[in-house]
Amino acid sequence: MAIIGKAPIEHEAAYAAAVKRNIITNAHKTFERTYPDHEALTGFIDAGREYDDYGSVVSYKEGFVGSLARAYDTYGKLTEGQVNAVRKCIAQRAERRAEWADKQAALSAIRKHIGSVGEKVTLTLTVKKFIHFATAFGDQQLCILEDADQNVVIYKGWSMAINNHPNGAYTAEGDQITITATVKEHGVRDGVKQTLIQRPKAVKG
Repeated sequence: MAIIGKAPIEHEAAYAAAVKRNIITNAHKTFERTYPDHEALTGFIDAGREYDDYGSVVSYKEGFVGSLARAYDTYGKLTEGQVNAVRKCIAQRAERRAEWADKQAALSAIRKHIGSVGEKVTLTLTVKKFIHFATAFGDQQLCILEDADQNVVIYKGWSMAINNHPNGAYTAEGDQITITATVKEHGVRDGVKQTLIQRPKAVKG
């Protein structure tokens, strides 16, 4: 049993843990006062933590970000060198996102609607994504496809022509299919022109 002054400490482990928590809390406060962008810094390194279902940290991921998260949780702060490294990563990520946004904007500017509403068209498309969601009427599927010019085609529902190859195998994202369908609607979502189709039927090669 340890003694502080004249008062003995009955639970040394709990006392030591409390002291450590206090040190880390104070380190956090100093870190926040020192770095005005502390929220961006700590937000970036949060990707290095593994959480359980209750939101508690259970482990750290391998690599750079995981090591930073572990250091911050252990010492309550990052070193100046670590801060500069994180800032560089954040800047690089922002540059990549800006480049991607520019490319998407340029692509959206040249995308076109396909056919006319009510017209029956034959399309060779690449399956980009299957999205499944629940509704009051049961599970629903949204399929996002693109033609060779990256024009976007949307089909809502389930169809043998889209979900199954002629050989019976299930269609996967990235697969190419050829179908006939009726143009149901021309729409725009997030600045991207989309052609909605209905009644797709497979075209056998």
